[in-house]
Amino acid sequence: MTKKLPPFVTFTSGAQLLIEEELVESITPDGLRYIARTAEDWPFGDGPGKRPYVQVGNARTMETRVFLAYFKAGPPRGGRGPNRQ
Repeated sequence: MTKKLPPFVTFTSGAQLLIEEELVESITPDGLRYIARTAEDWPFGDGPGKRPYVQVGNARTMETRVFLAYFKAGPPRGGRGPNRQ
């Protein structure tokens, strides 16, 4: 995709970006939050090897590049995967 990506995404804008990038067919911000709480390999948060969330107002944001790389690598996560028909 040739669209210029934002440097950071929220759970809401990240869910929409995953759909636009056709990495999933559908996912909600709450679906992303669930993945963030439960996936051991989630790249954001506190602790060794984790990228910190960047607080903007009352929203936690994530580096877009790292966020997309997480969903491009490894198995499909959350939501419905791409329509491969």
